[in-house]
Amino acid sequence: MKAAVWHGAGDVRIEEVAEPRSPKSGHAVVRVAVACICGSDVAEYRDGPHVIPTRRPHPLSGKTAPLILGHEYSGEVVALGDGVTGVAVGDRVCGDACLRCGSCFWCLRGEYNICEVGGPVGRHCDGAFAGLLEVPAYTLYRLPTEVSDRAGAIVEPLAVGLHALRRARFEAGESVVVVGHGMIGAATAAVATAVGAAQVLVVERSAARAEVALALGVRQVLDPARADVRREVRASTGGRGADVVVDCTGNSELLAQSVELARRGGRISVPGIAHQPAGIVPDRLVYFERELIGSLGYRFDHPAVIELLASGRLSVDALFGETLPIGSLVTEGLDRLIRDPSAPLRIPVAPSE
Repeated sequence: MKAAVWHGAGDVRIEEVAEPRSPKSGHAVVRVAVACICGSDVAEYRDGPHVIPTRRPHPLSGKTAPLILGHEYSGEVVALGDGVTGVAVGDRVCGDACLRCGSCFWCLRGEYNICEVGGPVGRHCDGAFAGLLEVPAYTLYRLPTEVSDRAGAIVEPLAVGLHALRRARFEAGESVVVVGHGMIGAATAAVATAVGAAQVLVVERSAARAEVALALGVRQVLDPARADVRREVRASTGGRGADVVVDCTGNSELLAQSVELARRGGRISVPGIAHQPAGIVPDRLVYFERELIGSLGYRFDHPAVIELLASGRLSVDALFGETLPIGSLVTEGLDRLIRDPSAPLRIPVAPSE
């Protein structure tokens, strides 16, 4: 079968690889219907490795590079290893990308997304940019007929947005500001709208991404190059500031500004991953009892997202570009996402074709 294999920075090859035939105990083989390109795939291609193991095998998968990329997917279960429960051959499924040990302090608390030896599918083991994918069966969730293959493929990033809201203890009727409308910002804003936010404001410079936000149901997009964002947020929230701010930018220079958008007693959730120090003055938290909360991925958030999609409360069509064949994944997918700031937030790939 053909697969998109990461060999190094700037070196992802579409090549023939062996098909997984007999899954290990506790594993399942999925025939991938749709896999979407994530920003983390782009980062590994552009200037990785970031988390892909190149020297020491990952302790759970035993894998090192070269590895097949891709962790946002939907498909059909075609084979099961011994001891699998919860899914059956023929089930349509989507995937949770978190590998975990199940026995560390954090896993035993149900916090598997911060497992001490955990790692993502498609970076610590072979991923979904291939016709067939073998993964631990505990990562799979059944998809109802009401959820399309394309929508099922992005349950994973939508779960990131839901988790960011849950980490901030969001409640229906609260105001939400989402800073940055990449995929995780879009997921957060769309989910917040679907689960009853009184209002959702998006802060985004890109006109193309602002259009997507409006198409997904956001009522107001603030361009920081044209508006005093803090003043506009306060004007829209009775002079208080937002109940919940979600910083999805991954830009450490913007985090202090995001803090200022929250009301007294407000919560700032941070799913965006920045790698530089952030110039936050602690008194801006202390004097106003604001809370700054890290949010990594998700844990047990997929079922709620699937339910929102199946009910029609969450619509995601505006996120997608044209579906690519696997042979075009590098040139029309990864390369385009690097060079074209107006590219769709999610480019689907059909690996099985």
